[in-house]
Amino acid sequence: MNYRLSQVLAAESITTAGTKVIDINLIDPISRFLIRVDLTANGSTPTGHPALALPKIELIDGSKVLYSATGIGAEAVDLYDMGFKDVTMRDWTDNSWVCALISMNFGRYLYDEEFGFSPTKFLNPQLKITHDYSKGGCTPDAANLRVWADCFDDKKISFAKMLLTKEHYSYAMVSSGVTYIDLPTDYPMRKLIIMSRAADKRAQDQFYQVRLTEEFDKKIVFDEYTEMLEELFAKPYGRYREYICGYTDPTGRNFPITPTAECKGALTSGATASITIWETYKNGGYLKVGITAGGFFDGEVSGYTPHGAVPVLFGKQDNPADWYDVTKLKNLRLKLTAGSSVGSGSTCQVITQQALSY
Repeated sequence: MNYRLSQVLAAESITTAGTKVIDINLIDPISRFLIRVDLTANGSTPTGHPALALPKIELIDGSKVLYSATGIGAEAVDLYDMGFKDVTMRDWTDNSWVCALISMNFGRYLYDEEFGFSPTKFLNPQLKITHDYSKGGCTPDAANLRVWADCFDDKKISFAKMLLTKEHYSYAMVSSGVTYIDLPTDYPMRKLIIMSRAADKRAQDQFYQVRLTEEFDKKIVFDEYTEMLEELFAKPYGRYREYICGYTDPTGRNFPITPTAECKGALTSGATASITIWETYKNGGYLKVGITAGGFFDGEVSGYTPHGAVPVLFGKQDNPADWYDVTKLKNLRLKLTAGSSVGSGSTCQVITQQALSY
């Protein structure tokens, strides 16, 4: 068998918030890790998107960080890496579970033979998953965490490189504030993702303008409004779709969804009562749904910019020779200008993806 799906962590209860540290004892080359969190609903009023139950995901080797992102950040990177795909139904009903399945990709695609994670090239690789089940689901009263690895088995390969994905910088946002961030220049850069998920806000409401310069502002790489970056890089992926079901009442409930801009739903009622959808184009990762006399519903929702994430792609994503060779630079600086009214208590995350040579 050329490939193998290897269990790294069997289903483990995570009803006490903390960090699970997993020693990577595998010796086979790994194309990706799959992390799944299942949250059992205690009631039918949503708390938050299930990926929020994973505040931090890291792959480390001693002090060296090989991967780092929040749960929603990792999900956004995966979607922009691999393209949008249908997901498992998000079930927001009492005593059901809602899940997030997150891929940590080390190659350009699954079973990339040139790019991947080679555990034997590191001294003590560990996967660290910080979890807090209270942040997602429907005020869950049970939660489980599981991890797998997609490995090369009988097929013998030797990776030359791996994708190095990191949350490089995160900061609290201030309306109309300007933030300067020095980006890493140690390895060639494949993509840059800027993201901010906030209720009722689009990405362009959170970070209004993005500027990238070289050599202490000597050369401007680009200076664009976020709306234009969305048009250039995010919208070509198409609308992100997911399927949801839940229970609601005449006053309506907010259901977390992954897309955050121009969101709309095509829902049907599970009862004889007619379904009413408020704020069909609600922004910020929520869809408000209400049913006359109360009842169940299910259907499809769609929209743009998953988790408020906007990618900037450097060259053809499958061709490493085409990526941005920042190693020739002494300075690469990002300037982010916030919108005039950002979400209360919101943050902005800057994620870089680079090519690490072994």
